[in-house]
Amino acid sequence: MSTEKEQNKLEELNSFLLDITAEIIKAGDYSFHNFYFYILSIINRTISLNKAFILLIENENSLTAISIVRLQLDNVLRLYATQIVDNLEDFLTHFFDGNPINKYKINKQQLTDKFLATELNKKVPGALELYEYLCDFIHFSDKHFEATKTKSLNKNALFRIVVGDSDVLNEKEKKAFYERITSVSNTVVKISREWLNTKSNLK
Repeated sequence: MSTEKEQNKLEELNSFLLDITAEIIKAGDYSFHNFYFYILSIINRTISLNKAFILLIENENSLTAISIVRLQLDNVLRLYATQIVDNLEDFLTHFFDGNPINKYKINKQQLTDKFLATELNKKVPGALELYEYLCDFIHFSDKHFEATKTKSLNKNALFRIVVGDSDVLNEKEKKAFYERITSVSNTVVKISREWLNTKSNLK
């Protein structure tokens, strides 16, 4: 399998995320803070999405695998939100009360995905561009129309429609998407470690 190397990297990253989970739990003499329920839930979802991405690529369903990368970016955006809110406790209360994150405000600005992606882009250049690109795969768009088109066998036809074939990426493109989801997952790692270093300051 030509993407075996990339798959192994993603699987290794999942193992590293489990190591970080252990570090978070052990840090600060096992003291716990509501934030760590939040961050550990994001790590759990990150690992699950990475596993799903691998299975979808293996099952030649790359059209859906692309959507998984957008969901993984969703994890980063919600984790990054904790770094830019003015009052972490208030933000966590809002979240644990079952309220959507996009209804929370910094001053008068709601924490929409677009806003969070714009802010994240200041720290991780390219994040906004990736967000906008991937959104077209989450929401029904021309990307899904393009996925049903292929080269026509009839020289008089512009294209032919293929339904049921969900493998829309060639091997080079699959590698590129492996790199994208690995990069996004690494951002989860980076922010998690930043918070791990401040755990002792959380009461």
